Amino acid sequence: MCDLYVRKMNGYKPPNTTRITIQPYYHHIWDRTWKNGSIVAIAPFYSYETYSKLNKNGKLKYLLDLIQTSTLQLSDEYGWDKNVFENVYNAVLDCNFEFKIDYPAKITRDKKKRAWLTILKTVDTTTLCLTINNNGKELKKVLFDKKNWYSFDCVYVLVKHCKWFDNDIFGISYGKGVIEIWYSIEHDEVEFVLNGKEVKSIDFSMNLAYIL
Repeated sequence: MCDLYVRKMNGYKPPNTTRITIQPYYHHIWDRTWKNGSIVAIAPFYSYETYSKLNKNGKLKYLLDLIQTSTLQLSDEYGWDKNVFENVYNAVLDCNFEFKIDYPAKITRDKKKRAWLTILKTVDTTTLCLTINNNGKELKKVLFDKKNWYSFDCVYVLVKHCKWFDNDIFGISYGKGVIEIWYSIEHDEVEFVLNGKEVKSIDFSMNLAYIL
């Protein structure tokens, strides 16, 4: 939920703040919020008994309300723009908690095709999808599925490095051969390169944080 909430902020960061830490465990211990450098911490009330009795969407709404209560209180204390957080809250509700991010399309040099990437997430899985529009006809492919590493997910880095390799091949090229993932329309297959070598798949189990 925190990952989805942050993505709906569309890059906004509260002034002089790099991270908000929400720690309900300390609700009866802390008598105020804390600010250490650019990190802000807050301990809102949380009831596991209430949470555990809710259905799936009820639990998601409970967590969303917990986050929203925290950000609005911090906005009052530190003078942040509350409208941003109110818009984020409504955006999460409007999408019914579906984690889906469409990235801007890129056009081939011959101007005949458009392609874009989409991140889909469940609690456990991150899926990166490719859509190619060729003269109005859409082709959809899954580039990979991997474990969801939430806000630390390397997928957010990879999507910034997508391109058309030529008029037939679209994909990701990161670090000059460190990671390449592309789809060929002609051959109708996804190919992978890791550290300059063609591989059958890429093991994302370690999140590739040491590479990215």
